[in-house]
Amino acid sequence: MPTLSDPWLFFSALTVPLARGAAALASITTSRGVEGQRARRSWRYLGTGLGLWALAGGIAVVTGNVSSIASPPTVAEWFELAAAIALSAAIATYPIQPPDRFGRIRSLLDITILVLAVLGMAWLVLLRPILEVGLSGPDLLFWQAVRLASDLILVALLVRLVLLARRRSEIVGFQAITLAAMVQTGADLFAGYQQILRAPAGALVGTHLAEIAGALLIAYGAWRIGARREGERRASPEARPLGPNLEALLPVAMTYLVVGFTGVDYWFRGEVDLAGLLISVALCLLLVARQGVIAGQVEMRQFAALVNASTDLAFIAQADGRIILANPALRSALARGDSPSPSPLELKDVIREDLSGRGDLARAAETGWFGEVHLRRADGGEFPVSLSLQPVRDERRSAPLLAGTAFNMTEVKAREERLQHALEEVARARGELEGMNVALETKVERRTSQLARTVADLERVNRELQELDRLKTEFLALISHELRSPLTNIHSGLELLLSREAEIQGSVRESLALVQEETDRLARFVEATLDLSSLEAGKFQLAIASVSLAEVAEAARRRFPLHSGSSRLRLRVPSDLPSVRADERALGSVLYHLLDNSLKYSDSGDVVVEAEAQDGIIRVSVEDSGPGIPEEERERVFDMFHRLDSSDARRVYGHGLGLPLARRLLEAMGGGIRVEPGSGSRGTRMRFWLPRADAG
Repeated sequence: MPTLSDPWLFFSALTVPLARGAAALASITTSRGVEGQRARRSWRYLGTGLGLWALAGGIAVVTGNVSSIASPPTVAEWFELAAAIALSAAIATYPIQPPDRFGRIRSLLDITILVLAVLGMAWLVLLRPILEVGLSGPDLLFWQAVRLASDLILVALLVRLVLLARRRSEIVGFQAITLAAMVQTGADLFAGYQQILRAPAGALVGTHLAEIAGALLIAYGAWRIGARREGERRASPEARPLGPNLEALLPVAMTYLVVGFTGVDYWFRGEVDLAGLLISVALCLLLVARQGVIAGQVEMRQFAALVNASTDLAFIAQADGRIILANPALRSALARGDSPSPSPLELKDVIREDLSGRGDLARAAETGWFGEVHLRRADGGEFPVSLSLQPVRDERRSAPLLAGTAFNMTEVKAREERLQHALEEVARARGELEGMNVALETKVERRTSQLARTVADLERVNRELQELDRLKTEFLALISHELRSPLTNIHSGLELLLSREAEIQGSVRESLALVQEETDRLARFVEATLDLSSLEAGKFQLAIASVSLAEVAEAARRRFPLHSGSSRLRLRVPSDLPSVRADERALGSVLYHLLDNSLKYSDSGDVVVEAEAQDGIIRVSVEDSGPGIPEEERERVFDMFHRLDSSDARRVYGHGLGLPLARRLLEAMGGGIRVEPGSGSRGTRMRFWLPRADAG
């Protein structure tokens, strides 16, 4: 043991195991807080290695081997070797990235290349030169080389972790642990140098201080990773594209370094170092294998991404039904979660049907199998799928694997049910429609027979009405014709009597004048009736010619005696008005009836006749200042025998034939007529039109 005469060496040697114990305690504490079973296992390995490292320091203090090694290996050396192995295993197996089935072989090759390259560089740079110089014996040199090589291996593995880390806490924590490994490497290198040169024990105080600093850095790194915030645990990993790229180049760089150093050594020495050559060849072979694994890994990742991104359910199962690989769609559909280390599944647990009992698995292993089954969710629910099982031959296994793909039939079944329900509804509606159609056909047949009888009755009634109309027309023509001759004789006799002024005086003359006036009115009625009858029978002969409207209007005015109000008639027909195409007698009848109506229904005021040429026609208006015609009656006044005042006590006598006769005569001559309100607050304007004689 160190004596009190060398207090600094004793104090530093005693502090080393304490600092290493603090680092071990921090690692064990971190193992309880990190996520993932693999990460916790790695931290426990790390804590175990640090604990062995602390125990080695304590044994060195107890046995007094704090300054030199007289006859290696000591007990402390063996504990340090065990500690180095545990630390290397912890760092090499740390799950810095999510598990990747296609990346495990590459990771193993990377670690192998790094370890072999570090051993090769340790041999080429340190061990062989020291052996060639003969500074130390083989035993001491071997243990110093083992210590230094384990330190360098830890540094290389930690550098790899730093490059792969993505979370901020892991980056900082592993940077601190890497720095601690570098400090420990320097301390071990310095201690070995002092040991080989047999330096004084006091010179190792600096080595102990470096070991204490390294142990404290490890404790800080473990605390930093274990004490990360809860929000950072749930956050997505930070994007660090440069780190993974450098990590991918690290094995290549180390291989080139060893091979290059071996070549340079051969160039300087003139002889090949057999150990360096073998290590270089092994590294080159491992590097070639690594590149092949990377190429296969990229292709397999593409296929894996395709399967994982598919919405179809896919899995790989062993022949006994144990599912060894399932895509996220299947685990999500089964509500089994998407944890990095999911619990294993069995086909018998997730498929309701017993495929083994029915022999389906045996058939699938031989020729494949396809059918519909029901999958069970974790909550006990079930859903139908269309399952396909195909054998996958594996030379390492006696029985083939089964590749399963399933399509969720829930929506398809639901659509089939909806379609079936819709078809049933359609069938029911069709039956109801057919029943309604039969009832409708019965009703239509019954109604058709009724309509046929009604049509027959209407045809019979129509024939009867036509016969009645013919008889009416003939009767009116007969009556009018038979009345015209007596009325003419009566009128002539009255004129003869009234011409004898000396013989007939007083009231007798007045009575005869009244009889004469009524005879004229009856004659006009008979004439209008005959004209209407002729028009309806198509026997009214029109002599269409060029007629002067002014002359016809003047002739119509002269037909009214002075006592009938002819003095109120005002003819405003331009002298240069073009002639009209009309029958002179028919046009005179139209003007007479319009003027007669205006004079009868207006007690006072002028009756104005105006005419103008416009757009190939002649427009004529007859306007009075009477009471006017209501709007709803303006079309009905052209119906036969229709009068506005049909009471027995009407003041103005008429028969309702003048306006109907005027419309029929105008339409027969290619014209028309309508009723308009007067220009003032009262009155009526009768407007009719006829084509011009000079119009094409």
